[in-house]
Amino acid sequence: MKIAVAPNLVKRQAQACTDEALAILRSCGCQAVLADGLYGGPPAREAVEAVAACDLLLAIGGDGTIICAAKIAARLDKPVLGINAGKLGFTAGVEPGQLRLLSRLARRDWREERRMTLSVTVNSGDSRKNFLALNDAVVSAELAKIIEYKMAIGTNPGYTYRADGFMIATPTGSTAYSLSAGGPVVEPVLDCMIYTPICPHSLFNRSVVFAPETQLTVEVPRNRGRVFLTVDGEAPLELREGDRLSFFKGERWARFIKLTDNNFYDILNQKLLESQ
Repeated sequence: MKIAVAPNLVKRQAQACTDEALAILRSCGCQAVLADGLYGGPPAREAVEAVAACDLLLAIGGDGTIICAAKIAARLDKPVLGINAGKLGFTAGVEPGQLRLLSRLARRDWREERRMTLSVTVNSGDSRKNFLALNDAVVSAELAKIIEYKMAIGTNPGYTYRADGFMIATPTGSTAYSLSAGGPVVEPVLDCMIYTPICPHSLFNRSVVFAPETQLTVEVPRNRGRVFLTVDGEAPLELREGDRLSFFKGERWARFIKLTDNNFYDILNQKLLESQ
């Protein structure tokens, strides 16, 4: 078993978790390879090649780290296991006190949880940009500015909305920003898209859950302030008048390794109580 280990050493617990994880993996006969340079910007080519040559990816850090690693692993069709070295760790499969469970990797003794990704395309004039989200894609304005946007569902002509912004979340992202904005909690193994407006200028403030076959198309009209797209909390992209955004189910799956039998709702309650 060849395992790529990618820690985010900015996190306080990451170095200690990494040292212990490497010792456990090597004692079980696994070949552990450090993949440096996956985080903090475009991933280094050498790090991606190291992951591609391994059987799975072990990501050590917080939720942002694990989400970033899971997207890289999804593009390579590799499973990923997150070790929580951050705060909440909704996407982590192992806590620091459970590292002994890593010995099961040598026996391939795990179950796999496939999670839907979200594809986002931005058509701006003659250019086209593509993004992959595992948590959410957020369209928002400058501070204290309301934006207008026109959203079409499938082939319908679309409707115009006014709000501080909106987000399209995956089930994995339903416990992140979407939850704070009033969106529903959705089990991460389901396939759907969750639309949630941010402070809409309307008497109706409801999230809508769409089937995975649905495509949502948003046109950006002229606005008084600047409008941005942010995918999974990464660097924002400024949108222009006339830009057209499409949101639809991604072709790739995030493959999360599970080493425990913890129930999703038990984990949810535990994490939310810990954050209070």
